[in-house]
Formats: sequence, structure tokens, C-alpha cells
Amino acid sequence: MIFIAPKSRFNDLQEDFLKDTGLSNVQDNLELYTQYVIARFTDINNRLLTDTLNEMRELQKNVKKL
Repeated sequence: MIFIAPKSRFNDLQEDFLKDTGLSNVQDNLELYTQYVIARFTDINNRLLTDTLNEMRELQKNVKKL
């Protein structure tokens, strides 16, 4: 039984893609759009990991003080 199912955001980024690239549609540029989505997801993951690492460092400092 699946309790958590991630929602696909592949189609959600189409407007951002068209605005950022200046292209007129996604269907004619599907390969470029796929690269765009992968880059956006990679950026989000990197930010989350960096924030988590920074929080862990702060927690480690606080634990050492105890």
C-alpha cells in the first residue's frame, strides 16, 4: 500500500519553460524541455541538500555545547 505518492510536476513547468526560453510550444522542443525540467529538479534538490547540511552543522555545534 502506498501512503506517499509523489506528484509528477513534469507538466507544471511548461509555462516557466516557455517564458524562460522564449519558445512558442513545448511539443516541438520536448528534448529541451526535458533537460529544463531535469535542471530545475536538480537545482531544487541541491538547495534542499545544502539547507539540510547547514542545519545539521548548526545542530552539531549546539550538541557539542551540551
